[in-house]
Amino acid sequence: MRNCWKPKSALETVLRRGDGSGTEGVVSHLGLNPVIAYAALLGPDGKVVAATRFAWKGQPAAGLVPGFTEDSARQVREAQREVLSLDRAQLRLTALAPVTLALQPGEMRATRQGLLWIDYDLRPVAAQTWGQIQRQGLALAAAVLLAALGLLELARQGILRPVAALRAGMQRIGAGDYTDLPQWCGQGEFGELGHAMERMAAEIQARNTALAESEARFRQLSDAAFEAIILHESGRVTDANSAAERLMGVAPGGLIGTAVLSWVAPSYVEVIQQRMAHGAEGIWEVGLIDSNGQIIPCECSVRMQQLGTRQVRAVAVRDIRTRLAAEAEIRRLAHFDALTGLSNRRFLLEQVEQALATAGAQSRRAALAAINIDAFQSVNDSLGMAAGDTVLRTLAQRMSALQRQGQTLARVDGDTFALLLCDLPGDLKDASAEAARCIERVLAAIAEPVQVQGHTLHLSAGAGVVMIPNDSRDAPELLREAETAMHRAKNAGDSRVQFFAHALQEAASERLALRNDLRRALQSAPVPLVLHYQPQLNALGQLVGVEALVRWQDPQRGLVSPTQFIPDAEASGLIVPLGHWVLEEAFGALHRWQTDPACSSWARDLTMAVNVSARQFREPDFTGRVENLVSLLGISAASLELELTESVLVDDLEATLEKMARLRRHGMRFALDDFGTGYSSLAYLKRLPIDVLKIDRSFIMDIDAPEQSGEGKRPAVLIDAIVAMAHQLDLRVLAEGVETDAQRDRLRRSGCDLFQGYLFSRPLPEAELRAWAARR
Repeated sequence: MRNCWKPKSALETVLRRGDGSGTEGVVSHLGLNPVIAYAALLGPDGKVVAATRFAWKGQPAAGLVPGFTEDSARQVREAQREVLSLDRAQLRLTALAPVTLALQPGEMRATRQGLLWIDYDLRPVAAQTWGQIQRQGLALAAAVLLAALGLLELARQGILRPVAALRAGMQRIGAGDYTDLPQWCGQGEFGELGHAMERMAAEIQARNTALAESEARFRQLSDAAFEAIILHESGRVTDANSAAERLMGVAPGGLIGTAVLSWVAPSYVEVIQQRMAHGAEGIWEVGLIDSNGQIIPCECSVRMQQLGTRQVRAVAVRDIRTRLAAEAEIRRLAHFDALTGLSNRRFLLEQVEQALATAGAQSRRAALAAINIDAFQSVNDSLGMAAGDTVLRTLAQRMSALQRQGQTLARVDGDTFALLLCDLPGDLKDASAEAARCIERVLAAIAEPVQVQGHTLHLSAGAGVVMIPNDSRDAPELLREAETAMHRAKNAGDSRVQFFAHALQEAASERLALRNDLRRALQSAPVPLVLHYQPQLNALGQLVGVEALVRWQDPQRGLVSPTQFIPDAEASGLIVPLGHWVLEEAFGALHRWQTDPACSSWARDLTMAVNVSARQFREPDFTGRVENLVSLLGISAASLELELTESVLVDDLEATLEKMARLRRHGMRFALDDFGTGYSSLAYLKRLPIDVLKIDRSFIMDIDAPEQSGEGKRPAVLIDAIVAMAHQLDLRVLAEGVETDAQRDRLRRSGCDLFQGYLFSRPLPEAELRAWAARR
């Protein structure tokens, strides 16, 4: 190719000289260049001066030279510059340029202008160039291929292997295998990625370990929980603890995947579906069905929980069978007596309220009776509480056997029962008669013998009745009225049924007020109580003792007699503090008298007699109190006489004997008060360390009655027998309530030793007693 371009270089040299010399020869030789298809040098006249084709020389160029036109020649001459024309389709380049022609003979200077026409055939050049390009392209492609293969090898060694190692490591991590991870060395980016993967694996392993430990703790806690815990999503159980599995009676994992509604009782399914559809939360009672088909009442606490992207319903289930049974038992106990199984006071009062509402509206009547067992405490004291409970259950069964439709039998207190009779006739007289007949049948059932612990008990009861409706419209008030009538029946000492009258209520209210005032009096200072002393004389009329009798100086009532407040003090337990006060005051008075020289003539050998109630004597610290009081005052115990009633003796004979013997060792004496009105058992007189028998005034009042005055034995005969018997037992006899000389004389003839009564003196305050004793 370099040789082909030499004429071009020669042509450039000739043209640069600008004198036209050598132009024709150079043009002729342009035909040797394969790139030039033809070339022609045209003169001013348009004829070929020189050409690559010899035959064209001297010929007009127009029509001869391909593509030549006069217009194009004229334009070049006028413009005096080259014109190039490229035919891309044929790969031909035509060049037309003005040139200076060589000197002709005779010319001194080259002035003629000609045209140089060259037609280049670019196809060989293109072919040659394309071949070169192909060769160069193949070489480049080979180089690129080799470079690519090298790069691939480099990538395989430097990228693919690390990436594969990273992928394998990630797969192991994803599978939970944190061992045998790729070991990285070097500082490159893949090394950083490898170290980052190792750190990530360690963190994931630590987190998974912590999560597993947390899940294990949660599972342990949930399994240890008393409540069943169930998680469900879209109505399917996803998890449950062991308590839930035990509750539903399935094997471990037996709940997972099951439909949650399949464990719900049919009557609850619809409402549970609605709550699930609305995502409702709350606490509800639901019936569940276990694997055996048994319905279990449960309390379910439902909450929506977010677990990642999932939302589940967490249900805490508590088996409430025990609670419901306890509530039922509470309701039963709230309305029924645990010992007898009868209704209790609360249920009875509810029934009375209903009777009040219906009795007047239906022109029918009802009756409420209160029934109390007589002397039931003695059963407990002698045979024990268990025997007493057996007796109460037996009596409850008997009374229940008599119960009819429309009647309510209840135990309202320890030994007190109540009977509500409904649907009685509207006429008060007829209703009262029917009520009395029903209650008398109950009293007759109570009176039948009761066998307990080998003993046969003969019991009785008192009953009080209030008719409904009456002036009272309050159920508790009606029960109080019935109990008031009941107490009146018991005080009467017979088995007749007592009907309530408002006068009874007024008396009961008065007794209650008196009892409350007495309690306040014992708590006040000074205590508004005084002792009066009634003298006791011997057969010669000499003062040998006094009996201390308590009086209550109430601001509103004035001086209150013991017969008014002592019974209530006994019933309420106030007799204990009252009795202690009497002992202290009486012993203190005896000490004052015996240490006062003005009283020495009559008080030196005086006996102070003090009444002691059965309840006070049973107090555990009674003997200790008496001993401490005697020691504190420094008086002689032989000057003291404690008067006991026969009721003290029958309560607990052995304990009574022990206490009496203890006080007897100090020299204290005992008197048996009101002898002849109680049990009057000779066995007691034989065993008890009694010094004095006090004959009750009821015998004294009729001692001078004629021999044939009415039915029964003459009191004088009984007194003679009592005195004779007492003397045979080395006991002295004191007659109380002596009011006439005839009574005194008759008692003297009977051999009575001591006398006490209004014939000699009424009970006197301390100052009056001193004066009375001094006068005698």
